[in-house]
Amino acid sequence: MSQFLRTTAIMLFMLTRTPAFAALPIDPSSEEKHSNSHNEVCAKLFKHNLSGLYGIPSTNVTPLQPYSDFDTLYSKSHQAQFELENICKSTALLTQTNAYFAGIKSSHRAQEKIKHELGGKVERITDVARATIVADDVESLMEVYEALDRETHIVKVKNRFKNPTPSGYRDLNLLVQLPKTNIIAEVQLHLKAIADVKNGPEHELYEVIQKIERTAASENRELNELELTKISKMRNLSLQLYQDAWQPYITTHIKAA
Repeated sequence: MSQFLRTTAIMLFMLTRTPAFAALPIDPSSEEKHSNSHNEVCAKLFKHNLSGLYGIPSTNVTPLQPYSDFDTLYSKSHQAQFELENICKSTALLTQTNAYFAGIKSSHRAQEKIKHELGGKVERITDVARATIVADDVESLMEVYEALDRETHIVKVKNRFKNPTPSGYRDLNLLVQLPKTNIIAEVQLHLKAIADVKNGPEHELYEVIQKIERTAASENRELNELELTKISKMRNLSLQLYQDAWQPYITTHIKAA
């Protein structure tokens, strides 16, 4: 009988005992860290994909140079070009993109632009110092944008990826104020396939259209029906070229999603 009681007592003890692992407390900070890490990864992915690119807002402002005298501004622009190239070269190296430079705008072209497009106001010209950076994909382009935002003061953005030109051309056009010279410079951010169209077949179409329009202007007449038809066809072709170049970036984004 006593043996029976002992066996029953042991069984009751085993059944009512709480498993040791159930008593271990869960560290709430561990879950929070995991959640924060996940959110950071998601935020980075969002910033570096097509949605992040579309999310960069265009700004409608008129930045002014720190100098209103042309000779002073043009002289400072040589220093600014050197500063800009150093920043863009290091950015390209960091992001595995390619930076291109054409040097500063010629004095003649700069003065013509000030006279005919900027109302004679020297301080309004912002593309004497300029650079271009070309990326293979949207992620790299976004990394370039972030690097420039760290190294310079971005004072104006024209997001033509979100709102392309009538020709279908897309880029991210930035005006940046350089930290040492304080000069405002232009940086164009391109995707490679679109840059190839711009510098190749579309440029040829643009030159033909310009020639037709200049001929009509030199003869002091309106464009005739044949010329208008030619221009319309070439502009439609330009639009298609840019759309074909842009499509793979959209397709890649959809597949990734």
